[in-house]
Parts: sequence; C-alpha cells; structure tokens
Amino acid sequence: MPAITSVVTAARFAQGFTYADFVAQAAVNQDKFVANGKTVPLGEQDVAFLRKAAAHPRGPAKMLALAEAWCGDVYRELPTAARIAEATGMELRVFLRDQNLDIMDEFLSNDGKSRAIPVFVFYTKEFEYLTHWTERSASAHAGLAAAMKEAKEKLSLPPSATFATLPDKDRQALLLELVARVRPFTDQWRRDAIQEISQLLANALSIPNAG
Repeated sequence: MPAITSVVTAARFAQGFTYADFVAQAAVNQDKFVANGKTVPLGEQDVAFLRKAAAHPRGPAKMLALAEAWCGDVYRELPTAARIAEATGMELRVFLRDQNLDIMDEFLSNDGKSRAIPVFVFYTKEFEYLTHWTERSASAHAGLAAAMKEAKEKLSLPPSATFATLPDKDRQALLLELVARVRPFTDQWRRDAIQEISQLLANALSIPNAG
C-alpha cells in the first residue's frame, strides 16, 4: 500500500519511459521482451473485463511499472502490462527501480523487506491509487521454489545456497538447471498473473471479475 502522500504525481508519472523506450534503452534481454511480447496470453474474456474496468467511473487510467531489464520476472511479465495498456487505453509509464527508490519504497513486499519487481500500480485519471500487483503469480512463486530445491539437489548444492553466495561456475550451472525446469510453466504463470491482476482490479472497483 502506498504512502498517504505519494511521490507519484502527474508530473512525475510523465517522466517515466514508454514501454517502447524502456525496451530500447535496455542493455540486456531486448530479445526476450520482443519474444514475450508476441505471445502474451491475453484472451478475449480478459480483454473484455479489463476494458470494462478501465471504463468504470473510477477505473484505472494510468499504470505505473517498476522494472529493470535484467530481471527474469520483468521480461516475462512487463510485456503483459504493455499489452493490457494497449488493449484498454490505459497510459503506461515504466520506471527503473534502482533510479526511483522513493517510488519503489511505497510498494515494498515481504512485510516491507523486499524491493521485488516488477510492480504494476493502477491509478485513476486523477492519480488516485487503486491497487498494485507485484513480481509474479502465486503459481510462479510455488513453482520457482520447487524448481530451485530440485535443481540444488541435482547439483549437490547446499539448501542455503543462493546466486549471490555461489562461485561463478556453480551459479551458472544452477541458473541453467533452473531455467530448464521452469520453461514449460512460464505461459501458465503469465496467464495466472493476468487473472490475479484482474481480480485485484475487480476487488478495488467492487465489480465482478468475468475472467
């Protein structure tokens, strides 16, 4: 939940990147943004509900995304935000997390301990906060945790190992193993994220979620 007095004003929002400009300035993973943008699993029912939400008198007109191009959750989910904005007429602006920590710190996760990204924040046209969605779907959280555990066991790494603490060779091996394990599930995770976003908007506006 953002602070009572948010740093996000109309003037600040206007300073964010358009989605195209964000991808253009990315030093890494441009190919992944392009590829995921071509396969966003946004169905007709999803679009119908999101358009209904956007047309509500207090509906979402502005979407702010906090992102960094190196993050796997970002290049998986940010193309979905761009597609939602395109389909509904919402105005999307993307902010680099590490250059906008004052915005990021309004939307901390893990009981205020984590600056997890992406974050998608929805506002009315008057910049009244409606709701926000963070990082990944519940199914992705569970799937990644299971895949990480299995990958560490296969590579005989300690359960406490993290990417930050492993030497380069082990870090790369773990990353390759993890990517191979999660790849079959990423489309479902993106579909689940769309459903979670729709439900958050439905709750914020007190309307049925037809999706």
